[in-house]
Amino acid sequence: MKKQYGLSLIEILVSIAIIGIVIVAVAGSMVSNLKISANSNEQSLAMEYVNGALEQYRIYWKNPIHYRSAATPDSLSELNDMLPSSFNVTLSASNLNIDGTPSTATPPPLRRITITVSNDGRTLALGTTLIGNPN
Repeated sequence: MKKQYGLSLIEILVSIAIIGIVIVAVAGSMVSNLKISANSNEQSLAMEYVNGALEQYRIYWKNPIHYRSAATPDSLSELNDMLPSSFNVTLSASNLNIDGTPSTATPPPLRRITITVSNDGRTLALGTTLIGNPN
Protein backbone atom coordinates (compact mmCIF):
# COMPACT_ATOMS: atom_id res chain seq x y z
CA MET A 1 0.00 0.00 0.00
CA LYS A 2 1.18 3.42 -0.93
CA LYS A 3 1.75 6.10 1.79
CA GLN A 4 -0.24 9.27 1.37
CA TYR A 5 1.24 12.59 2.30
CA GLY A 6 -0.71 15.72 3.23
CA LEU A 7 -3.71 16.48 5.36
CA SER A 8 -7.19 15.12 5.11
CA LEU A 9 -10.20 17.38 4.67
CA ILE A 10 -11.30 16.80 8.28
CA GLU A 11 -7.89 17.82 9.64
CA ILE A 12 -7.98 21.04 7.63
CA LEU A 13 -11.54 21.88 8.80
CA VAL A 14 -10.61 21.26 12.46
CA SER A 15 -7.54 23.48 12.08
CA ILE A 16 -9.59 26.28 10.50
CA ALA A 17 -12.19 26.01 13.28
CA ILE A 18 -9.52 26.25 16.00
CA ILE A 19 -7.88 29.25 14.30
CA GLY A 20 -11.30 30.92 13.94
CA ILE A 21 -12.07 30.48 17.65
CA VAL A 22 -8.68 31.97 18.61
CA ILE A 23 -9.18 34.95 16.27
CA VAL A 24 -12.66 35.68 17.67
CA ALA A 25 -11.35 35.54 21.25
CA VAL A 26 -8.43 37.87 20.47
CA ALA A 27 -10.66 40.31 18.53
CA GLY A 28 -13.15 40.46 21.41
CA SER A 29 -10.36 41.22 23.83
CA MET A 30 -9.01 43.95 21.56
CA VAL A 31 -12.43 45.63 21.28
CA SER A 32 -12.80 45.56 25.05
CA ASN A 33 -9.32 47.06 25.49
CA LEU A 34 -10.10 49.84 22.99
CA LYS A 35 -13.26 50.79 24.93
CA ILE A 36 -11.35 50.85 28.21
CA SER A 37 -8.63 52.98 26.62
CA ALA A 38 -11.17 55.46 25.22
CA ASN A 39 -12.86 55.79 28.62
CA SER A 40 -9.49 56.28 30.30
CA ASN A 41 -8.55 58.99 27.81
CA GLU A 42 -11.87 60.80 28.42
CA GLN A 43 -11.37 60.67 32.18
CA SER A 44 -7.77 61.89 31.92
CA LEU A 45 -8.79 64.83 29.75
CA ALA A 46 -11.65 65.72 32.09
CA MET A 47 -9.44 65.51 35.19
CA GLU A 48 -6.78 67.63 33.52
CA TYR A 49 -9.46 70.25 32.79
CA VAL A 50 -10.80 70.20 36.37
CA ASN A 51 -7.33 70.56 37.90
CA GLY A 52 -6.42 73.35 35.49
CA ALA A 53 -9.66 75.26 36.08
CA LEU A 54 -9.37 75.02 39.86
CA GLU A 55 -5.78 76.24 39.67
CA GLN A 56 -6.89 79.17 37.49
CA TYR A 57 -9.40 80.16 40.17
CA ARG A 58 -6.79 79.86 42.93
CA ILE A 59 -4.36 82.11 41.05
CA TYR A 60 -6.97 84.62 39.87
CA TRP A 61 -8.60 85.01 43.28
CA LYS A 62 -5.29 85.75 45.01
CA ASN A 63 -5.98 89.30 43.86
CA PRO A 64 -8.45 90.86 46.38
CA ILE A 65 -10.32 92.73 43.62
CA HIS A 66 -11.05 89.51 41.74
CA TYR A 67 -11.98 87.68 44.93
CA ARG A 68 -14.43 90.38 46.04
CA SER A 69 -16.15 90.46 42.64
CA ALA A 70 -16.15 86.63 42.34
CA ALA A 71 -15.03 87.15 38.74
CA THR A 72 -14.32 84.25 36.43
CA PRO A 73 -10.70 84.00 35.24
CA ASP A 74 -10.21 85.14 31.64
CA SER A 75 -7.84 82.25 30.97
CA LEU A 76 -10.62 79.75 31.68
CA SER A 77 -11.84 80.12 28.08
CA GLU A 78 -8.54 78.64 26.87
CA LEU A 79 -9.15 75.58 29.02
CA ASN A 80 -12.68 75.25 27.66
CA ASP A 81 -11.24 74.94 24.15
CA MET A 82 -9.38 71.76 25.11
CA LEU A 83 -12.60 69.84 25.86
CA PRO A 84 -14.65 68.11 23.15
CA SER A 85 -18.01 69.77 22.52
CA SER A 86 -19.84 66.67 23.82
CA PHE A 87 -18.47 67.27 27.34
CA ASN A 88 -20.58 69.22 29.82
CA VAL A 89 -18.94 71.37 32.49
CA THR A 90 -20.83 72.36 35.63
CA LEU A 91 -19.35 74.96 37.95
CA SER A 92 -20.78 75.85 41.32
CA ALA A 93 -19.49 78.33 43.85
CA SER A 94 -20.67 78.85 47.40
CA ASN A 95 -19.73 81.39 50.05
CA LEU A 96 -18.71 79.91 53.40
CA ASN A 97 -17.71 80.98 56.88
CA ILE A 98 -14.56 79.48 58.38
CA ASP A 99 -16.66 76.83 60.15
CA GLY A 100 -18.18 75.71 56.83
CA THR A 101 -21.60 77.28 57.30
CA PRO A 102 -23.06 79.46 54.52
CA SER A 103 -21.79 83.03 54.65
CA THR A 104 -23.63 86.26 53.93
CA ALA A 105 -20.55 88.46 54.39
CA THR A 106 -19.23 90.44 51.45
CA PRO A 107 -16.68 89.24 50.61
CA PRO A 108 -17.01 85.88 52.34
CA PRO A 109 -14.13 84.39 54.33
CA LEU A 110 -14.10 81.30 52.06
CA ARG A 111 -15.41 80.29 48.68
CA ARG A 112 -15.88 76.68 47.65
CA ILE A 113 -15.57 75.98 43.92
CA THR A 114 -16.83 72.66 42.56
CA ILE A 115 -16.31 71.67 38.93
CA THR A 116 -17.89 68.59 37.35
CA VAL A 117 -17.17 67.33 33.84
CA SER A 118 -19.58 64.80 32.35
CA ASN A 119 -20.27 63.14 29.02
CA ASP A 120 -23.42 61.24 28.06
CA GLY A 121 -24.68 61.36 31.64
CA ARG A 122 -21.45 59.88 33.06
CA THR A 123 -19.41 61.94 35.50
CA LEU A 124 -15.84 61.84 34.24
CA ALA A 125 -14.19 64.15 36.76
CA LEU A 126 -15.15 66.08 39.87
CA GLY A 127 -13.00 68.55 41.76
CA THR A 128 -13.56 70.88 44.70
CA THR A 129 -11.35 73.45 46.33
CA LEU A 130 -11.65 76.08 49.05
CA ILE A 131 -10.23 79.52 48.40
CA GLY A 132 -9.77 81.94 51.27
CA ASN A 133 -10.17 85.71 51.27
CA PRO A 134 -6.75 87.17 50.35
CA ASN A 135 -7.24 90.26 52.59
